[in-house]
Amino acid sequence: MFTVTKTTQGAYTAYILADTEAGTTATVVPEKGGMVTSFTKNGDEYSWLREPNFSLPERPRCAVPVLFPMCGRAPEGGNLFDGKPYEMEIHGIVHTVPWEAVETGTDGAASVTVQITSSEESKKSYPYDFCVKIRYALCGNELRFEQEYANTGDAGMPFSFGFHPYFRISDVRNLKWDIQAEQAVDPKTGGLVPFAGVDFPYDDEQTERHYRGVQSPMTFTDTETGHTVTVKFDGHFQNAVLWSQCRLGFVCMEPWNGFPGSLNTPAHETLAPGAKLQAEMSIEF
Repeated sequence: MFTVTKTTQGAYTAYILADTEAGTTATVVPEKGGMVTSFTKNGDEYSWLREPNFSLPERPRCAVPVLFPMCGRAPEGGNLFDGKPYEMEIHGIVHTVPWEAVETGTDGAASVTVQITSSEESKKSYPYDFCVKIRYALCGNELRFEQEYANTGDAGMPFSFGFHPYFRISDVRNLKWDIQAEQAVDPKTGGLVPFAGVDFPYDDEQTERHYRGVQSPMTFTDTETGHTVTVKFDGHFQNAVLWSQCRLGFVCMEPWNGFPGSLNTPAHETLAPGAKLQAEMSIEF
């Protein structure tokens, strides 16, 4: 049986999606950047929430932030749109503003659809008209992220997108990885090298790894808790990032469409006026 329950999480409206037969739930908070804040199986929490960060009107550094219209940091001097530089916060502009819940459903899955549209404020960093919709659909152990990116303006729209899921873990040293990619970004030089497996400096306070040509799915297993997390994605996602503040009990396994600075290169999506792009990823837990 699928259910959708409207409730609150802190000061925000929340929607709890549930598959009662599978014993799974997912919580979506549209007003907090349209993001997923929890997914549980038989009462075990798989997502990681950071307080007071979640409760404050700042960039969420927890749960599952949505990245649009770029992934990572803008290059020095900003993104260039029509030759003019625009500054933009890391990971884009939609994770710090409220989204709107536009539909819920229980036909074949417990779902809620959220959307965000451009505004005068968003155009200070990104001078394009857009509408982004995500249908979050929970069925069994899998939460699907069914995305639609639309150009609602009269000019070609460059963009990238991705997700930044934080997963609760016992310790990074307890993780076993199953990830395949073509290349890795050398953390010392920034150059591309052949992928040779996940190389994580587990004793560092903070660490990250960037991969190109990533294959779906990506999986890790926490050998202490027994939790296995699998992130699946379609061909629009070619890049991935692993990131952790190792002693805080989380790891991020992130599917990205773009990479830092890609809006200033040819390696990004472009939508013609009136065009739409559909993409899909999911988290199985």
